[in-house]
Amino acid sequence: MKFSTLAVLSGLAASTFATPTPPTHVVHEKREHQLNKWSRRSVKLNRDAVIPMSIGLTQSNLDQGYEFLMDVSHPESQNYGKHWSMQKIKETFAPSPATIEAVKSWLIESGIEQERHKLSNSLSWIRFNVTVEEAESLLKTEYSIYENTNTGKEHLACEDYSVPAHIQEHIDFITPTIHFDATVKKEKKTRDLQTRAMKVKPTKLIMPGPDTVPQPEVKYTLANCYEYITPDCLRALYNFTNGTLAQSSYGIVEYTPQAYLQSDLNLFYSNLQRQIASGTAPTIDLIDGATVQTSTQSFDDNGESDLDLQYAIALVYPQKVTLYQTGDAVEGASFNNLLDALDASYCTSGGGDNPTYDAIYPDTASGGYKGAENCGTITPASVISTSYGYNEADLPAAYEVRQCNEYMKLGLAGTSVLYSSGDYGVAGNGGECCTAAKCVGGTYNSGSSGTFNPAFPATCPYITSVGATQVKPNTAVTATNPEEACETVIYSGGGFSNVFAIPSYQASAVATYFSAHKPTYTATQYNNSQTVRGYPDVAANGANYVVAVDGSLSLVYGTSASSPVFGSIITLINEQRVAAGKAAVGFLNPTLYANPSAFTDIISGGNQGCGTNGFTAVAGWDPVTGLGTPNYPKLLAVFLALS
Repeated sequence: MKFSTLAVLSGLAASTFATPTPPTHVVHEKREHQLNKWSRRSVKLNRDAVIPMSIGLTQSNLDQGYEFLMDVSHPESQNYGKHWSMQKIKETFAPSPATIEAVKSWLIESGIEQERHKLSNSLSWIRFNVTVEEAESLLKTEYSIYENTNTGKEHLACEDYSVPAHIQEHIDFITPTIHFDATVKKEKKTRDLQTRAMKVKPTKLIMPGPDTVPQPEVKYTLANCYEYITPDCLRALYNFTNGTLAQSSYGIVEYTPQAYLQSDLNLFYSNLQRQIASGTAPTIDLIDGATVQTSTQSFDDNGESDLDLQYAIALVYPQKVTLYQTGDAVEGASFNNLLDALDASYCTSGGGDNPTYDAIYPDTASGGYKGAENCGTITPASVISTSYGYNEADLPAAYEVRQCNEYMKLGLAGTSVLYSSGDYGVAGNGGECCTAAKCVGGTYNSGSSGTFNPAFPATCPYITSVGATQVKPNTAVTATNPEEACETVIYSGGGFSNVFAIPSYQASAVATYFSAHKPTYTATQYNNSQTVRGYPDVAANGANYVVAVDGSLSLVYGTSASSPVFGSIITLINEQRVAAGKAAVGFLNPTLYANPSAFTDIISGGNQGCGTNGFTAVAGWDPVTGLGTPNYPKLLAVFLALS
């Protein structure tokens, strides 16, 4: 259900509602700084207007989640690979009866009758409808209308809100309150190989000039991989061959309206992977009314999906690749909508998705998907790669922590979750940097100065974050000839979180980095506490990918390419483990950090941004290329040696 801004603005109504005031209230969340794209409007609210409210309940045993995950993921654990069932995960982390009862009692005492409450299927959310006046009384706050200065979109929000002190421990966060919109952003850039100008955003494309002449036919060989990356280049770089077993599963995530074209896949096969038959396509799981649309065709509509699927299919063939196409053409989708479909215990069909950030289905908008949201209907693949991301400062910390914990649960279930680390170095999406230390408040500038802007979910400690490298100019491609950090068109996203503490599996690597290569930047530029999560974890090539888009071969750049490539390599390792009677590898990071020798260390290049040179690739882990690029035979040996 969505509230109507027009209804909220329609006038000031008389109020007779009163609520008993609990003895002690404490501020639960507060906006420290106003987002620069939102302005508060000086209009009177209709205090009788009804809004949907959701309370995220504190889950049980999350304080033990890390230990649970290490028990099945750490290479020294006797329980390595003994992943949990989704039912066990649900039962372990469901909010306690005491939490549910405490919050319900508070609502009833505040005049929100029990028949108005609805508990989600996962038991993690309580949803109910309230008037603006009831909400203000309940949360000891004042609501206003905020307008997005870029789009004109209006949003109901407050500056802070409070809850009774004895209730605070039972609540993660409440919506709508201090939170504003954020959109899933894709990470990639392109350079046209042909004279045809592609219809893309100028910031995403280096376009040929008007006098560009047709280029001669390019012969793609290992000798020119520094100019044109192909599947054969990647196999040579990381020392792996085609898949043969087709005994694992690999999922690629896309968000409508982004969609692949079969004609582009066929063009790619005919030019670069002739062993793959024309018409070969991914298995498609449609989530929340999604469509693989073909009515609009441009780089923005097709580039991401074409890139991800062409390289994933080529590198793991004959293994099938599953496409998780998410969201309808009207409402779109968020990462939470995907997670709802993968895990019924996370699914908020009873009312838990945050309407500020997540699409709500059924979609009441004209032309939107009217069916029920997908709730635990999709079986998670053993490896899932996503080439989209937010700025960490775009979202409230409580929302990010709650979502990050779901990636922990997927790891417990045996799924490796990979995200691209970003394409703007130490800056955020679009090259934006923060104007306040630790990006508090999410206020951005154009990127020529300011505080480094880390990415999410790349900073979540329960995913594997993949940065970007490039082949050195005029250099032959071999598995023993290291690359450098990507500095062509894009810069590998990397840095340090402002939300997540450093996980133990990474602590030694980060400590060594600061001991031997501590940057000279101050705390006003990045979180230099040495106590927070660093990213990326690993890297793979991210420059000069030959991709078929809208009937033409183009060069595409970005960690959008790096993530599906690294995911393909893990999928090939899973095939070998399955053939040996073993489980999929699941959460990767503890094993990766315990075996740095399975990577080719990258020691040159950087990730500039925010008016600085950013960080520098150095010996060992670094916040540019992580542990380095994969050496498939060594990684395979590591994982096959585990139970």
